[in-house]
This record gives sequence, C-alpha cells and structure tokens, in this order.
Amino acid sequence: MTPPPSGDVFARASFRLAALFAVIVVALILVSGLVLYRSVSIDLQNAIANTTTKHETEQERVNQSVSRLRLQLVVIDGIAILAVGGVGLWYARRTLRPIRETYAAQKRFVADASHELRTPLAIMQADFEVSLRVGEVGEAARPILESGLEEVGRMSAIVDDLLMLSRIDAHQEELRFADLDLGALVRAAVEPLRSLAEQGGVGLTVEAPEGAATVSGDAAHLERAVRNVVKNAVEVSPQGASVTVRVAAENGRALVSVADEGPGLTPDQAEHIFDRFYRVDAARSSAGGSGLGLTIVDWTVRAHGGDVSVASGGGGDHHGGRGTLMTIALPLSRHARPRSPA
Repeated sequence: MTPPPSGDVFARASFRLAALFAVIVVALILVSGLVLYRSVSIDLQNAIANTTTKHETEQERVNQSVSRLRLQLVVIDGIAILAVGGVGLWYARRTLRPIRETYAAQKRFVADASHELRTPLAIMQADFEVSLRVGEVGEAARPILESGLEEVGRMSAIVDDLLMLSRIDAHQEELRFADLDLGALVRAAVEPLRSLAEQGGVGLTVEAPEGAATVSGDAAHLERAVRNVVKNAVEVSPQGASVTVRVAAENGRALVSVADEGPGLTPDQAEHIFDRFYRVDAARSSAGGSGLGLTIVDWTVRAHGGDVSVASGGGGDHHGGRGTLMTIALPLSRHARPRSPA
C-alpha cells in the first residue's frame, strides 16, 4: 500500500489509521492462532498419554478432542472479536477527538462571530437609513447609500441564519406548536415578497384559500420556511416568468407547492440543494444567497414531522417549461406528531 502525497493531511491520516488498525488485527489473529495451536497441542498430547491408562475406543477419544477443540475455538474467537472491537473503538475515539474538538471550536467561533457582527451591522443599517431619509444626499451619493443599505441587509440576513444554525446544532432552537391556518400563514409569508417580484418582473400568484389546511406548528418558523422557498423561486426566475404558490390538503397531509420558471436543477444539484452552504451556480447565487436558507427550511419542515421535496425539469439556460417545483408536506393538525429532526 503506497502512502498518499504528503500534502494531503486527511489522506495521510486515513492511511495511518488503516495501517495501524491492520497491524492490530494481524497481531490479534497471530496471538489467537498461537494460543489455539498450543491448546490443541497440549490436548493431543494428553489424549495420547491417556490412551494407555483409559479403556476408551479411538472414536470416543476423537469425539472428545473435537468437542474440546470446538469449545476452544468459540472462546478464543469470542475473545479476539471483543479485543478487536474494543481496540477499534478506543482508537476511533482517540482519532476523532481532535476532529470533534475542532468542530466544536468552529461552532463556537461561528456563534460568537455572528453575535459580534449583529451590533455593527445594525449601526450601519441605521446610519444608511438616516442618511437616505434626511434628504440632503446628493444624486451621486444616493445610489451608493442604497446599495450599501441593501448589502448590509443581506449580511444581516446571513448572520441571522448563522445564529439560527448555531442554535440548531446546540439543540437550543425551540418550537411553540399551535393549530395554524396554513393558507393564512402562506399569504402572510408571501406578501412581503411582492415588491421583490415586481422589481424583477416576475409574476407572483398565490392560491391559498382560507381553511384549505390546518397544521400544528410554530407560526414564525413555518412562515420563515415558506418565505425562504418563495424568495428563492422569485430570485431565480427570469423577467417575464411567474411563480405560483399553492396550498392544498391531500392524503392526510397539508401541501405547500412553489413552482418557478427558472433554469431548473440537474439531478445532482437537486440531491444537494438542502446541504449547508451549497449554491447551485451563478444563476442561482447571483442574488447573494448564502446557501443556508434551504438548509433551515429542511430542518424546520422535519422538525414539524414533514418533508420537503424537489422536482425539476433537469436544468437549463432558459425557462421554457423547465423550472423547479418545491413541495413542503406537513401532517394535518389531527395527525401531527411533532418530532426533532435527526
């Protein structure tokens, strides 16, 4: 087995781990083999020595030797298996300890940095807003301030997402369940996005009649999840396209479907769309998304005992019938069994 290049730290660590574990297994096999060999040898010598003193048939002696050998094999193999398992568990924990510590330190850093960024971002946002409201800003400076305000708002949203993911990782994100009219919740979630759709020349249609479905859930978290999905659909849709949001009840589940006419997703992209920090391509990341919104959507839906699925035309450079359909499925109120996601 040839070791990997010295520059690949994780590959070298994997190689050392595999090599050491192989040495441990071989050593245990050799030790168990030697123990078994000595035990069988002693047993055979005793059997031969007792031949002259006992009135046993040859078949009886063979049967007794085979029985003892079977028992010895079971005992020695059992000890070897326990030893290999114990050593493997010890070494795995020893190997993973620095990785676990690094991961914990990374989570602390993300949480601490996010907390520290909230205050300066809030100050910057207030300064930009005041400057724009005063009315004494020159025509040349106004677009710069407006752009700065937009970027600060985007950064604030990313910080909020990071803080929420930190709470999720620490199992500190709390959900408060109550019966909710899903149609009313979806309309409330979509309404703030109409100006965004108008700016992009995207039609936004909502088919969410009152009483269409009642679910048991946390209103703030579900509203945020729906808004994230619809916002993503609006941002990837080209000018002149449309986004349709529908609410319905079907087979004991409440469904929120969001259909866009964007470039669509390839099967590989659809498989990773909910991964943390995953961004599909330039078309879908042009709006400055962090790759966290859909991760939070997935967690929220699973925390409510539901699931979210993606169907797409396969990806492309135009929206001629391709697009993407994202569907959030939740248990209806009378069937809801809220649980924490894995």
